[in-house]
Amino acid sequence: MDRKNLEKQQRKNLLLEAAGRVFGRKPFDEATMQEVAAEAQIGMQGLYEHFPSKQELYEQVMLHRAEHFFAQAEAALQADHPPLEQLRAMFLTYADHFRGRAIWLPMFIHDRVHYDWGFESRFLPRLKDIYEAERDRLKDILRRAVQAGQLRDLDVEFLTQLCFGVLEASLHHSHRHGTDEDPRACVDRALACFLQGTGARA
Repeated sequence: MDRKNLEKQQRKNLLLEAAGRVFGRKPFDEATMQEVAAEAQIGMQGLYEHFPSKQELYEQVMLHRAEHFFAQAEAALQADHPPLEQLRAMFLTYADHFRGRAIWLPMFIHDRVHYDWGFESRFLPRLKDIYEAERDRLKDILRRAVQAGQLRDLDVEFLTQLCFGVLEASLHHSHRHGTDEDPRACVDRALACFLQGTGARA
């Protein structure tokens, strides 16, 4: 990549970071391009040169974050570990991803809930593919944990939704208490809650 294109990509990344902060504070319909430009300390013309509409900017923010997370999760789950160790690794990927970026969590949850419940949303096809792959990967881990006798034989869709719920509750707890909590502590709390209700009984 030549210097001109490199600088253009760097500016685009800075705009995506600024837009992520704005969309994390306000719903899509309330956030404005003017707020994004102010957050990025750039003129409106410079913003529109990279993103011709708020819709496209929002989609690119979500896609950028989702692809980054997906790559992290892929790397974390490369090792052939037992299911519950893989579940911990996946939880830790979430906790690491949102550490210091808690403002993106409500935006991420908002759009994933739309996907989970089958509502009309602003998803790009690629973003929907990422969510489906993420959910399928988690279901596979949970299915193998049930088969190994580590979890009770409950419906895998229920277990999957419960996983997301306890992890998001633990992340929310860290954020609300304003602590720079070690991601492992956040994960330990979420897993303890999950396994207390779903763990296999002796």
